[in-house]
Amino acid sequence: MKNSEVRRYSKVSWLVFLFTISIVLISLVPVIFPALFSETFFKTELDGFGITSYNLEPFELGGLAATLIITNIIVFVIFALFKNKITWQEKIKSFTKFQISQKVALILVVIILIGYVSVSYSDVGFGMPIGGHGEVYDDWDRLKHKLANMQNIWPEQITSFDPHFKHILLKISERIFENYFVIPFFSSIGLLIITYLFTNKITDSRIAGLLSMLLVLQSNLFLTFDTSAAFASFWTLFYLLSLYFIIKIWPLTPVFYVLSILSKILTAFFAPMSIFFILNSDVSKQRKIILTVIFLAIIVIGISVSTTQTNIGLEWNSDEFWLGFTAFAFQMRLDIIFVIFLLPLTVGLFIISKNNRYSNSILILLAGTLLSAPLVTGLTDMTNQPYRFLPLVVFFSVGIGMLFANRKTI
Repeated sequence: MKNSEVRRYSKVSWLVFLFTISIVLISLVPVIFPALFSETFFKTELDGFGITSYNLEPFELGGLAATLIITNIIVFVIFALFKNKITWQEKIKSFTKFQISQKVALILVVIILIGYVSVSYSDVGFGMPIGGHGEVYDDWDRLKHKLANMQNIWPEQITSFDPHFKHILLKISERIFENYFVIPFFSSIGLLIITYLFTNKITDSRIAGLLSMLLVLQSNLFLTFDTSAAFASFWTLFYLLSLYFIIKIWPLTPVFYVLSILSKILTAFFAPMSIFFILNSDVSKQRKIILTVIFLAIIVIGISVSTTQTNIGLEWNSDEFWLGFTAFAFQMRLDIIFVIFLLPLTVGLFIISKNNRYSNSILILLAGTLLSAPLVTGLTDMTNQPYRFLPLVVFFSVGIGMLFANRKTI
């Protein structure tokens, strides 16, 4: 029986799982040994002369190491002990089959949003002078100066890689509300809503959608930047919308993907993830071909613009690539749930991949988001910032929702 179950997993599922779990395990190494990668790959000019400026113990355990290891052991032991228990399986199945009506789900979504808005409303800074929001980031001072000097809402040099659409939205927010932070706040509200809709769509479970929405809402990362103008969630919202419209209103998919790039160039790295989602989705073959060709065209145009119209230089640095994996452990250290349950989620999504094809897509989205941090540091001179892990928070939350659904799409 066990062998027959193993054979039911497709080759694609195995390849996706092995790729994702490799990225996940590498990303978790700095959680257990925070100094291992930095001591191994970080080099200074003094190192060339044999002079060591500081000395860290590479195998010293991190603050979350014990929690991560113990929790994962408990989760996998419980699964191993009860995976063959019929009563346990039936309880899980009975829970996943439980549904709530659309009306009840709508009421719950509204209640959640009202609670969120009532708590975060004061952070927007209504009644303050323009730019009077208590944003403490140096990036905001530079961005505010740039926005103040914009003659109109349309940037002149559209060929540069500045987040032009983000600037336009912020300028519109200032013009309409006399406050740069209102539309970013609306964007965060929209991200919660689309997380619910997206999860509900790929699981056919409103409970899964509500669970994913609540997981995003309790994230420290989300609540830290939900009213930020410097690090607005526009790009994550538009990218998630582009995925949602693949299976909902497919002609809008390229539009929102381009808007996500124009809001933050980092989503250009997400194109392969989108193509996999398209090819793995439950849509017609013709639609898959059209969307894949469009995304390939976007990639070609992006490469052409980057090499002919800008001065951006890409240079590979393997040491910086491996150092980039430390970003997850450092930037997500306050979102403990996402750190300690990332590995069990990866295994869980693989287990349900024989019933729900979208679990493979979520695995790729998780791996791609984790991999984007090393790629950024390995290819450019940019540093990794916490807000860049917001898509990971969303995809993790969607994945957890999928584990509590019972949809079969294979």
